[in-house]
Amino acid sequence: KYLLDGQLISSNVKNIKSKSNIYNIRTFQLPLLSRNQWMKPVAYLEQSKNAIIIGSGHGEFFLLDKKNIESDNLNLIEIKTNIKDLIKNKNFYLNGSISIRDLLVVDNKIFFSFVKEHSKGCFNTSIMISELNLNYLNFSEFFSYKDCMSKKKVQKYPGKLLQLAHSGGRMVAFKNNKILLTIGDYGARPSAQDKNLLFGKIISIDLKTKKHELIAMGSRNAQGLYYDIDRDIIIHTEHGPAGGDEININFSPDNKNVKNFGWPISSYGERGYGEFSKDVPLHKSHKDYGFVEPIKVYSPSIAISEITKIPKIFNENFTNNFFISTLGWEGQLANGQQSIHHLRFNENFDQIIFEDVIPIDERIRDLIYIKEMNLVLLVLETIPAIGILRLTN
Repeated sequence: KYLLDGQLISSNVKNIKSKSNIYNIRTFQLPLLSRNQWMKPVAYLEQSKNAIIIGSGHGEFFLLDKKNIESDNLNLIEIKTNIKDLIKNKNFYLNGSISIRDLLVVDNKIFFSFVKEHSKGCFNTSIMISELNLNYLNFSEFFSYKDCMSKKKVQKYPGKLLQLAHSGGRMVAFKNNKILLTIGDYGARPSAQDKNLLFGKIISIDLKTKKHELIAMGSRNAQGLYYDIDRDIIIHTEHGPAGGDEININFSPDNKNVKNFGWPISSYGERGYGEFSKDVPLHKSHKDYGFVEPIKVYSPSIAISEITKIPKIFNENFTNNFFISTLGWEGQLANGQQSIHHLRFNENFDQIIFEDVIPIDERIRDLIYIKEMNLVLLVLETIPAIGILRLTN
């Protein structure tokens, strides 16, 4: 029994060795269905000054008291919301890919991105917003747009298969009172090269005016996003097709200099379903075709997901260090899936100077660094559970 009188009970504690460090992970099983049971993201994480906020794939919200995160039992409190008044698509609450795609807290507001049924059978990635009232979250629509992708529209493109899991949805705070949002290609691969469509793009959205601007294009399905305000760089992770997962860096991002990361013209992955087409050549170079080369490519794929910066207080050797979560399936640990990939960049962020792999042996949907406790919080999708990761050496 993992939930007793509203408390999550610590279910497992173990040490994990990477080639360079020893970590301790403690897991607390969540009262949610696993990813295997219903093919949705289990949950996403965010934090406020005093609380950890958990949003499930189907729109249930919970909080944990940050100051108690190191105790043996975690008091899980459900937050009431008005989501069911806003999202009427029954498939949002059932098995499948129509779901929440990320959480973000900025200036005492909480946002969630989600796969929205814009019109019957036609979908896009939109955002809801609420004041951060942890007694009741009263959401309203913050951002949407006229574009949507349906089975009929996708059939005009190579691929001909609507892929709602290719929805992107990652959000981070950006400069100039804006946020960033990734939007996947929804299976309409060449749309990522069409500046008139938002699919396959990274955009900024002004928090006051709600106006959006194109920041990057040529994206397949960016599931990890980080903005370093001190260095003015965006780092995003990208799911490749069959192989070719990428880490990309966007220096001095700006709507006047929109970077193009190449999809689907260039990719180091191999052809999958529907990718036999002159519009989807998958060239094995980016720069030869005028695109930004990824700083790191994983082939075979590691099922790359979220990325976050881990500061020097976590470890005195950590300068420009990042943890990257991966998804994947049982038996894929040796390929780098179900792990955290630990990377260190040089001062100019144009070279990776250290790599390590922390083998968690679990799908890791999301991760955040908790400064006050100097630990990393994970969403593990197979158990499913919250994982608390610490460095022990």
